[in-house]
Amino acid sequence: DFSQWGPHYPYGIAKETRVASVTNCSNMEYEVYTPYVTDPPVVVLAHGFARGSEVMSGWAEHLSSWGVEVLLPTLCHYNVFTGVDHEMNGQNMKELAYQHTPQGVVYAGHSAGGLAAIIAAAQDSDTVGILGLDTTDTEGVPTVADFIGLEYADVITSPSFSILGEPSSCNSNNNGLELFKRMPEYRAIQVSGADHCDFENPTDFICELSCESETSEYSDEEIRLVVLNLGTAAILSLHGSSDGSYVWSADGLNNWISSGLIQEK
Repeated sequence: DFSQWGPHYPYGIAKETRVASVTNCSNMEYEVYTPYVTDPPVVVLAHGFARGSEVMSGWAEHLSSWGVEVLLPTLCHYNVFTGVDHEMNGQNMKELAYQHTPQGVVYAGHSAGGLAAIIAAAQDSDTVGILGLDTTDTEGVPTVADFIGLEYADVITSPSFSILGEPSSCNSNNNGLELFKRMPEYRAIQVSGADHCDFENPTDFICELSCESETSEYSDEEIRLVVLNLGTAAILSLHGSSDGSYVWSADGLNNWISSGLIQEK
């Protein structure tokens, strides 16, 4: 059950704050969550637009408890005051990965951070895979071109996973799903009743004020656990875990599908 803490929690994880110099951002702060294992697989994990790394820190700690090293940057180009540049955020994620490790990484992200992860993966020939958490593409935003993710999704060849919530204005009515459908090896699951905030960990009142779903037949805890389970299993599967792959198999998904909690897209 990957929704539970892994064997390295709480005493087998080191956390460190570092600074990287990347294009158009000479001091991008990022946190490194490292399990006490030899040569752990690496994930670069991105937060969404106008958010910060703190709302994805629970994901980072959880993944690290399962033996994954997580790089959690505070992206430089999702600031409403200094400008929005999704493509530069993606490039910065790729640059961070190159600076940190010679091995291929998984790129993951929530909302617009999922878009940045796709952009990073498209530029990185060593990409292991992608995980999108309620990913959004650009649409209807002044000064930002519509659907910039399409050209990047079209060149992705690595396996990819998408977990998404119910369509809403907060996730651009699931327009990010189209990005994954353009990839040759994608899996996508919608979690019934999930809102945009259910994919942050931990979320906060700022997200809930605008994006929390008022009605769902499933509790917040049920939704949170299935998202955490699927997301962790996806990351581990991309790094070769048979247990992670099983969670996403027909047998592994059957009970959730039968209950109506998830559906494949």
